[in-house]
Order: sequence, then C-alpha cells, then structure tokens
Amino acid sequence: MIERLRILALFAHPDDELSVGGALAHYAAAGADITLICATRGEAATIYCADCATPETLAAVRTAELACCCRILGIDRLEWLDWPDGGVQQIPLDVAVAQLAPRIRQLRPHIIVTHPEHGNYPHPDHIGVHERALAAFHAAADAAYAAAGPVWQTPKFYVRAIPESAFDLIPGFREYRVNLGGQALPFVPDPDEQIDCSIDCAVTVAKRVEGWKCHRSQHNPQGTFSVMPEELQKKLFSVEHFRLFAHHLPAPLARHTAWEAGLSLGRHD
Repeated sequence: MIERLRILALFAHPDDELSVGGALAHYAAAGADITLICATRGEAATIYCADCATPETLAAVRTAELACCCRILGIDRLEWLDWPDGGVQQIPLDVAVAQLAPRIRQLRPHIIVTHPEHGNYPHPDHIGVHERALAAFHAAADAAYAAAGPVWQTPKFYVRAIPESAFDLIPGFREYRVNLGGQALPFVPDPDEQIDCSIDCAVTVAKRVEGWKCHRSQHNPQGTFSVMPEELQKKLFSVEHFRLFAHHLPAPLARHTAWEAGLSLGRHD
C-alpha cells in the first residue's frame, strides 16, 4: 500500500482555511491525511448576524463554524493554538516554534500550506502565522533544535497565491478592501510567473462554496463573496494557486499541478 499523503494546513482564523478549501477537499477525497491548525478562535471579528453570536459567544460560535466547515471539506483533525485574535504577532517566535515544531515532528507532513508572507492582504495575524509556521518548518528539520520527537524535514512549504491575472476576472476585486479596525486593506497579487502550483479544483469547488455557508457569523452583506453569484464563485475558484515558498527537495520543481509532485511516497503493508 502506498503511504498516505500527509498535509498540515496552518491558518490564522476560522474561514481562512477556505482560501485553500478546494485543494483540501480535493486531497481529502483522494485519501490524504489532513490536519488543520487554526491559530485563533476569531473572537475579535465583526459579527454579521445579529441572531447567531454576541461578542461573548463569538469564539464558541466560530469554533463550531470551523468544525462544520472541516466536516464538509473532509479534514481529518482540527487543532487550535488559542493565540489571541489580532495578537498573533505578540506571540514570541520562540514560544510559537516551541508549540508548532514538536507537532510537525509528530505529524510528519509531506506538505505544509499557510498564508503568504504578505498575508494575501496585509492582516497582521496572517503575516504572523506565516512567520511562525516558516520558523517551525525550519526548526522541526534541524537536529540542533531540542524539541520532542525525531527530526522531520517537511518536503514542501506552500503559500496560497492570487495571480495578478485573477484580479481581472472578478468585477471590483482590484478595488475591494478588507476593513480591519478602520484600515482598508487591499488584496495583494502575485505575479503570474511566480506561481509554482495550480490545482484543478473543479470537482471540489462546490464543497468550498458549501463550507463558506458554515461561517455565517462572517457573512458581510457588502463583501465580495456575498454579492458574487455562486456560479461565478465556482468558476473563479475552480483552480487554486500556490507558491512553493520553501522546501527540502533535492532540486527545485518546474511549475506543477499537484502538491505531491516531486515526492516519493513510501510503501507499507
């Protein structure tokens, strides 16, 4: 029997997982073992449903919303770091690595996928999770790092990408801003030539769209995806794009269409 592909997704808030939701559902359907680690409970977010949450209950509500989405996508296990929403960058890097590196060594993922260095939009939590996930990726592979478990060199560390060309496919997307504490944050495009991996998610994009329905507390009626017709969402998200930000491979890869490209999965009885 061929070894199962093991995937570790690391994201800042409930609903961030949907940025790679089609790919996660694709690999879940293919039999991969998938762990999602969410850094915060999303307790500081704006509430967009008067009847579903209060500031006091929002953390619990968003916990349940993410569990709902994980069931739809087919994620095997959901874990939490319980870092403060809006305060990820306040977690010292060494403290974060001490939490994450041992878990990487335990899970032994072939793939880590997370936010890019610019956050896709410059949310400090997205950027903070990227920095801490990358540091843990390196620490888990370093024999000099004194953490529990044997050293594990995760072969591939992907970050989610939005190609520059995609901005022209979505009406108003280039001008759209995410409101964060009074700041208007733009989405950040990645040059098309920097895209390393593009995954066909046409079969599973419906699960991504369905998963968004779980996150009812975050359904901003003015948000891009609230006003975008469902069929356009499915067309837009039928391919998901990534950059191979770091790796432990013998050589860099040419552009590819599968996370497992370049890997040699072992066999076991």
